Amino acid sequence: MNTRIVLLALAVSLFTVACGGSDAVLPPSAGDVASVHGLLRERGTGDFVEFSTEDFEALYDAETVRAPEWTVSDGTLMGNGSSARWQLPRAGVHTISMKLFLVDGREVSASWTVKVAPRN
Repeated sequence: MNTRIVLLALAVSLFTVACGGSDAVLPPSAGDVASVHGLLRERGTGDFVEFSTEDFEALYDAETVRAPEWTVSDGTLMGNGSSARWQLPRAGVHTISMKLFLVDGREVSASWTVKVAPRN
């Protein structure tokens, strides 16, 4: 396990909780939680608002991963390695997922459920 990734996730989580917000590091809601440590929301806290753009960084041990593959249930996604930019769809419950192709030949996946709020 890459210690820097775990320390980064812990530091961001503690900082966000101390500031009174929700965690910026989202744990997987489904999938192989041993291989994927979380999803870092680069904007940090606040609601996910329909039609806005969110940037994410997947937290995993990069030394064991050959290639990641991103998907979303709705909206527009641009994935590049461990980073993804998601233009959120209409309000509702949506999913962002990733499949990791590991250097040992295994494939693991994780997904995150996101509640998207309507614009005010």
